[in-house]
Order: sequence, then C-alpha cells, then structure tokens
Amino acid sequence: MTTVIEPERHQTPATKHRRPAFDKKSLPARYSGQMLYFLGAALIAGAVVHYPINPPLYAIICGVGAFVFLLGTIVNEFVLADERPALSQAISLVAFSLLLSFGVGLVGGGIQHFEQFPERSAWMTPIGLLMSYVAFVAKDSKGRWRHLVTPFAAGVVVLAVLTWLGMTALAGSISSDGHSHDHGSTTQTPSEPEQAPAKPATDGHTSHSH
Repeated sequence: MTTVIEPERHQTPATKHRRPAFDKKSLPARYSGQMLYFLGAALIAGAVVHYPINPPLYAIICGVGAFVFLLGTIVNEFVLADERPALSQAISLVAFSLLLSFGVGLVGGGIQHFEQFPERSAWMTPIGLLMSYVAFVAKDSKGRWRHLVTPFAAGVVVLAVLTWLGMTALAGSISSDGHSHDHGSTTQTPSEPEQAPAKPATDGHTSHSH
C-alpha cells in the first residue's frame, strides 16, 4: 500500500500595503518645480523695478523671490533629476541659477514697467538679457563656455544693444512729453501764487478789487 505524500504548500506571507513610489515625472511634481521657478522670477522682477519706491519692502520681496527660485532649483535639479550632481557642480548650479533668476527678473520687470520707469528699464532689460544667457550657459548641463562665442551669442549681444538703444530713445521721448509716472505717488500741480494783501488807500480805506 502506497501512501501519497502531498506536496508541501508554501504559504506566502501577506504582503503589506506599500505606498506608491514617488514619480519624479508625474505632472504634479513637474508643475511644482516649474511653479517655483516662475514665481521666484516674478517676485524678483517686481522687486528690482519697484525698489526705489520702498527699498526695505522690495529688498525683502527680492530676497523671498531669490529663495523661492533657489528652492525651485533644488526641486528640479536635485529631487526630480535622474542623477544628482556632485558637490562642486551643485554649488555652481545654485550660484548660476540665482544669477539666472535675476537676469530673467531684470528683463521681465524692465519690459512690464517701462512706462513707469523708462530710464531705469532702458538699462535693466539689456543687462538682464545678457546676464540670463551667460547664467544659462553656465548652469545648463550641456552648456559650455564656448557657447559664449557663437553666432547665437553674437545675436543675443546685438539684440541687447538694439534693445538698449531703442528703449533709451523711447525713454527720452517719454520724459520730454512728461508722461512718466511713478507708482504710489501723486502728481501735484503747482498752486497759484497767493495774492499780496491789499495796500491801504491814501484816504485810509482798504482798496478792493472787483
């Protein structure tokens, strides 16, 4: 009589519920990273243009904008990136990202508030354009310093010069026409000179004008 031996049944342990892995390529992740970029640049753009109005306030706003932009750099280049850069590359990346944010801020703020600050915007915009290109070349993983001596780089320089010349000419016309305005300030019209008190007449009575 043979006995049939049943095969051993291996009981698989109950799998614990695991949280889904963080998807770096998901839409919420990419949206968060880009939002930090654009929000930081927007805050810097407004601060650098309006700085003369209230320096303490807009210095704080500029600092907040720089912090937000750097936070976006950390999220995009370290958290969401497939490969994390080395320490030296990380320091360079953060530094040139900050320079890029100010370049973008100068261009955006100079264009948006040209009518309010024509002379200031005339030099801010071309400087920001050159600054942003240099910073992007240094920041980009595929960028090389040789990209600063290329036909495209020459085109950026020509565009910056033309922008400076054009905005300077427009700024002069705006100033000469008296159409330059300033946020937070009211235009005051000179008051009419006060009339001198009436001189007494020779007969002892005050003269009156009708």
